[in-house]
Amino acid sequence: MTRWLVMGALMLGSVAGPASPALAAMAAITTVAPVGDDPTEDGVKAAAQSALGRAVRGAQAMGLSDVTLKSIRMVPGTGVVVEILATDSEPSLEESAFVPQAPAGPEAPRI
Repeated sequence: MTRWLVMGALMLGSVAGPASPALAAMAAITTVAPVGDDPTEDGVKAAAQSALGRAVRGAQAMGLSDVTLKSIRMVPGTGVVVEILATDSEPSLEESAFVPQAPAGPEAPRI
């Protein structure tokens, strides 16, 4: 019973609570395009272009104009998988200050 109350309170808080503009205008979009029967380099490129085009059109349909490519990978038996992060604007300086930045160079710590 307590678990249901906690879940209800969390859901109510997420609906009724103030939403941050940065969180409200962001979407992670994943699309998959099959590769034809002959997985040549040209076939994989065409599938990647198709998947990326669908992902970007989906972001634009949601009113999200800034797109960041997260990954493109070939999954055997599935096709080309494209992941993007779409937002309605670039983050402000205040918002980007909270995004952890990975150190660059060979002295970067390994986790």
